[in-house]
Amino acid sequence: MQPYEAVTMEAVAALAGVSKMTVYSHFRDKETLFERNVVAICDDVLASLRVRRPGEDLRARLVAVGTALLTVVLRETCATEHAFPVTMHANRLLAERVYAAGPGRIHSALATEITAAAAKGELVVDDSDRAAEDLISLWEGGLPAKLVFGLAEPASAEEIELRAERGTAVFLRAYGTRGSG
Repeated sequence: MQPYEAVTMEAVAALAGVSKMTVYSHFRDKETLFERNVVAICDDVLASLRVRRPGEDLRARLVAVGTALLTVVLRETCATEHAFPVTMHANRLLAERVYAAGPGRIHSALATEITAAAAKGELVVDDSDRAAEDLISLWEGGLPAKLVFGLAEPASAEEIELRAERGTAVFLRAYGTRGSG
């Protein structure tokens, strides 16, 4: 995949099989196109949090969210993440937009879910935002850094499921109550 700076609106139009004017009619600039792509990916992850299955306990919900998040982070995003730091440091406004559209939204939704679980007596937390950070860190472990440095391959579906289950189990041991999953 090309670095962000090398992708042109012409290349996007060619890939989509439409004219450059069509792309510009939907996205005023490359930054908006990039941000909307992040929003769409984030929406898919957040859908796993919104869906309530009958009889599903907190553990199962968190594993589902962890699996969805890790699928994006450990299989899709890290393949292109090598271009992110330079691009984001060079364009602070874009970095803020992308963070708010993606990781920031996921973190906020997870913190809200943790707050709701605490209100139901399923978790004991002193700070839902930090608990959400803890959970994401437990799911990811050190693998994103290894992927960025080229020291590991994107995670398999089995590895993702294992990380989601293990991270959730550790999180529930730290923050859970006896009936939390």
